Amino acid sequence: TQSSPSRPLSRTLRYLAPNAVTSLSLLCSVMAVQASLRGQIVEGCWWIAYSTLTDKLDGYVARKLNASSPLGVQMDSLADLLNYGFCPAAIAYGFFHTHAELGWSSGLGGIALSLICAAYTLCAALRLARFNVSAGNPDFFFGIPTTFSGGFQSMAMVTLCKYGDPAWTHGQTYPGWRMLGDVRLDTVAHYYPLLLLLFGYFMVSSWRMPKFGKLKVRWLNTTMIALLVIGYILAVLQLAPEFLICGGLLYMFVATLAHFLWTPKESPEPFFPA
Repeated sequence: TQSSPSRPLSRTLRYLAPNAVTSLSLLCSVMAVQASLRGQIVEGCWWIAYSTLTDKLDGYVARKLNASSPLGVQMDSLADLLNYGFCPAAIAYGFFHTHAELGWSSGLGGIALSLICAAYTLCAALRLARFNVSAGNPDFFFGIPTTFSGGFQSMAMVTLCKYGDPAWTHGQTYPGWRMLGDVRLDTVAHYYPLLLLLFGYFMVSSWRMPKFGKLKVRWLNTTMIALLVIGYILAVLQLAPEFLICGGLLYMFVATLAHFLWTPKESPEPFFPA
């Protein structure tokens, strides 16, 4: 039989580059879980923040090298599920299960925590599966992207720990300034699992969330892109998670305006055929 022609090395390396970046995203999820198992909740959350950088970078590399492939698409989706679906839920479960004073470690609270974390991960899986098989829209997403949801959840956890009981994260530090001063969020932390549940719903909702740079108001586009760049820099330096939360809330407010005022009244494709 005639052997197939060998693939040029340059072509192999071209397709390898974006997949290598996606592999870094997968490694971020591994490091996040390992850190949380050691009890280093804050470090685990920052690994999720790092993965948001590699998540953007692999797509950029693939476009620049014209090296998109079905394998890369599937690897990217799996990385997103781990980083933004599984890791936030696993970290939240580990944190609240080991802090009985927050009311989620036993009894009905423990059962609810297990169900909420499972529901969040399932919602992320549904969101990614729908995105993979839908035609989509070039200007907006249907439902909150898993990247945004996972990044927001991880920074919310770091913020709660930073302004909560120091005993929760004994030995872990928070470099940089404290934008909220001496505010304590001990009581607010009790409601974090409900935020996790809410964002699970947002991911599978029909909410039209505009993509960065696609808003119809130019100055808002510039503002949101600037905040995004600042957020990436702060994430790399592990600084000011509370600033990242404020930026995320602002973007959700803008997305709400876009949903009602600036986007066509379209609905996503159904999860299951009619």
